[in-house]
Formats: sequence, C-alpha cells, structure tokens
Amino acid sequence: MAELLLTGGTVVTPRRVGPGDILVREGKIARIGKLRARGEVVSARGLLVLPGAIDAHVHLDLPVAGTRSADDWRSGTLAAAAGGVTTVIDFTLGSPEVPLPQQIERRIAQAREAAVDYALRGEIVGWSADRMGELAQAAELGVRSFKFYLAYAASGRRTDLGTLRRAMEAIRNLGGTAMVHAESEELVDPRGGPFPEARPSVSEEVAIAELGILARETGCPTYIAHISSRQGLAALRAAQRAGAPVVGETCPHYLLLDEGVYRRPDGHRFSVTPPLRTGADQEALWNTLARRALQAVATDHCPFRNDQKDPFRDDPSRIPSGLPGVELLLPLFYSEGVAGERIGLRDLAWYLGEGPARAFGLWPRKGGIRVGADADLVLLDPGASWTVHAQDLHMRTDFSPYEGLRVQGRVVGVLSRGEWLVRDGELLARPGRGRFLPWP
Repeated sequence: MAELLLTGGTVVTPRRVGPGDILVREGKIARIGKLRARGEVVSARGLLVLPGAIDAHVHLDLPVAGTRSADDWRSGTLAAAAGGVTTVIDFTLGSPEVPLPQQIERRIAQAREAAVDYALRGEIVGWSADRMGELAQAAELGVRSFKFYLAYAASGRRTDLGTLRRAMEAIRNLGGTAMVHAESEELVDPRGGPFPEARPSVSEEVAIAELGILARETGCPTYIAHISSRQGLAALRAAQRAGAPVVGETCPHYLLLDEGVYRRPDGHRFSVTPPLRTGADQEALWNTLARRALQAVATDHCPFRNDQKDPFRDDPSRIPSGLPGVELLLPLFYSEGVAGERIGLRDLAWYLGEGPARAFGLWPRKGGIRVGADADLVLLDPGASWTVHAQDLHMRTDFSPYEGLRVQGRVVGVLSRGEWLVRDGELLARPGRGRFLPWP
C-alpha cells in the first residue's frame, strides 16, 4: 500500500486539538506532526481530522417481534462508513439451544459482507450455571464482552441476579466486560410496549443500583447500555462512588428527542427501549457528557421500515422496538454537541473513539490518532450544513427520527486501515472488506 500524507488539517484527540500532518503507511498511522510531502498528498486544510468513530452498540439483521431489523451487514456497514463509523460492535444471536462458540462462528459468517471492521459480544439468553464454560470458549474465539438483560423475562432473555453474579465472576477472571440492559423486570409492564408509562425511569434506576452492587462485589468491569434518565445517571454515579468498576453509555436519541414525539400521529414509529424521556433527562445527559463522566455514545442501531411498525400502532406489546442511527452518530453528535456548544471537540473524540475502544479491547489498535494504530480517520467539514432526509441516507429504512433536522458539519472523507471509504463526499466502501476484531 502506497504512503498517504494528510496535511493541513486540525487533528482532534481526547487530549489535544491542533494542526498536524498524518503519514499513513501500510494501513497504519506511521507519523504525526509537521511532515514533508511524500507519496500521495491530500490536503485537509479547513477540515477536522477525527478518529474513525466506533459505534459500540448496533443490531444488524436482528430478529425482533416476528420481523428483522431492516439493515443487514451489507447495508448497515455501508451506512456506517458513509457517516464516519469505521468500527461497529454487534452481538451474537443468543439462544438457549445454541452453544456460545457456535453462535460466534455463525455471526462471523453472517458478517462476511461487512464494509467496516467489527467486533462481537456474546448475547446471553436462556443462560444457566452449567454453561459457564462457554464464556472461556468464547474468549478463545476473541469475544470477551457479554450482554445480559435484567428485563424481557417472557422471551427468556432475563438473567436472574444469582446467575448474573456467577457470570460476572467468570468474566472478571477472563479480563472481559459485562454489558447489561438495565431495566428491572418487576417495574416494567410488557403489555404497554416500549413507552414511558410501561417502562418508567425508576426501572432503570433500580436495575443500575443492583448492577453497581454486583460489579463492586465481583470486581467485574460492567458497562451499562443506553442510559436514558436522570435517575439512571444518579444510580451510576452512586455505584462509582462506592467503588464499582461500572461505566455508562447513552445514545443520540436520548440526547435529541423527548417523550413528546409519542403524541404525534406517527409517534409509534419512535418506539425504542428504554423509551424516550423528558427534556430534563436530556439536559442531565448532556451535562454528564460535558464532564466526560460516561464511557461512550452509541446508537443502539436497530432500524425498521414504516410497514414493519405501522400495523401495530394500536398494539404496543407487539411493535418492534428500535431506531436507526449508525449513519448519523458522528454528524449529530458533532452538530448538537460541539457546534451546539454542549461538549468540546476533545470530548467527541473520547466518546466515539478512545472511550469505547478501551471498554471493549480495541485500544490501542482502534479509537485513536496515534502512531501504530490503524489508520481509521474521518475528515469532517465543520462549515458545511445539510438537512436530514431519510431518502438521502444509506440505512435501509424509510423513516428517520431526525427528519428535517438541520445539521452542522459534514463527513467528506473516511479512511479505514488507510483505505478510502468516503472521498470528497463519495461513498467508495466495498462490502466484504471489513475484518473481525478479536479481543486480544
């Protein structure tokens, strides 16, 4: 692979923002600084040079409520590339009947058309203590993070606290991470569907409090998915103050949308779990991000077409739950966060780069602009503005929860391992070029 020199851009890391050149050689970052022109030279003058974004929470080709999420590995990762996401973390398809190693092998085969690099975590469904040995087998295959649910008992997804504690002890010994969907089963009403009345904030608060205690007792690094509320944040902070190795994630939809959308005629299309909360919850999440007190911002990308949700507008218990987001993660977080003066550029580089990379065994290969790392880089034009329309995006859905939103900042270039995925705004990514990233 020929050398490539990016010159004249503003390089952004969690620790520094400033001018710099970046030399890419053999798919890696070879040098950073003020460099002489050599090989192919690309001007990044007037542009921000960011780490390739990591979306640490996506669901591609996922069976949900009798249907499947609209994006498969091909369309979902092409959309990711278009938006500056160069790494995604998805899940195995958990099953009581299929051993975890077999789930991993099947999922890697399903991902053969991925256009960006990807990691996996094991989804723990129908788990029992006699299957603990599968965690070590998964680790040998490069999967050391595992997802648990404290809700969804009716579908068999919920893990009881006793089994969860034993699993967390095993994960600690493997040097891995437990990721948890934190809603207390006893405080939600599945008949009410994915809406605030049926899934109140207190269910998140109680679940995170329980997880904090288990994380403290077991010493297992624990990652709370999609925190949506002030109460959930308070429980997270309390657990951390008590010494629990627990961190949190939130999602763009909790930062940009509130429960008022459910009163719209198309409000059912905004169904997501946990549900959207209040404006006060939004403000608390932004304030927490400004203190760099969370680990990551990820999308929980799980899109559906209107014809998949509309038949169940009057039957909330059957409506597929999830929203599209992977293509808009970086543009929305820059526009609403940095351009909106809620967070700084260095914070953006943490939440979409180093934070998730450190949480899930991708650092230092991914998530940073540093010598020796993969040359995953995004060129963003901070002066460009555009409007979100679902029909213009690459995600395979006819609905965007951000339809009509004016966005400040546009992705104009994306490199993955030194290969152009987007150049001068044109999507060049090839399905099948993505690689599985085992946790070392």
